[in-house]
Amino acid sequence: MVAGNWMDGDGLYRQYGTSKAVPTTAGDYLSYGDTREIEFTLTPSTLLTTPAIQANTTIFPSNVLVESVTTVVDNVACAGGTSISIGLMNLDRSTVISNTAFLAAAVIADHTSVGQTKTYTNGVATGGAYLGTVTNLTSNGAYITALVTGTYTGAGTIKVRIRYRGFGTITQ
Repeated sequence: MVAGNWMDGDGLYRQYGTSKAVPTTAGDYLSYGDTREIEFTLTPSTLLTTPAIQANTTIFPSNVLVESVTTVVDNVACAGGTSISIGLMNLDRSTVISNTAFLAAAVIADHTSVGQTKTYTNGVATGGAYLGTVTNLTSNGAYITALVTGTYTGAGTIKVRIRYRGFGTITQ
C-alpha cells in the first residue's frame, strides 16, 4: 500500500495509506480543575536541527497560560547530543511560531539517567519563552515541535509534559 499525505483545499493535513496508521505518541489527557496537560514521547536520536512536528493529532491551544514543562527520562538514558528545544509550528505545517516556546536548548545533563526528572518554569534557565505567559497564537492553535543540537545516539526517550491553564482556542 502507498503512503502519503497532503494539505487539502481547506488547509487540513490529510494522510492516506500506511502513513495514516502510524500511532501517535501524544495526547491531551483528562484532568479535573483548571489545569490541563499534554504529554508526548520524545526520541532525540530521531530528531534533526530543524523542527519536527511531534504528533499530527495533538494541537496546542491559543489563549492559555503555560505553567510548566516537565521532562522524565524513560527506560534508556539519552546520549551523544548537546541540547533539545521544544516549540510550536502553525497549522500550515511550514511556518515556525517559535522553536523555543517550551524548552530553549535544554542541555543533555538534564536527561542523561533513567528516571531523571526536570521541571522548567518561568525564570528557569533553558525554560522556553512561553513559560509563565499566555499564548497568543495567530492560528488559534499549533503543532508541538522539537529539534536538537548535536547528534543523539541510542534508544533514549523522554516523556514531556506541558501543563497549562484555561480552555484556549483551537480552530481549523
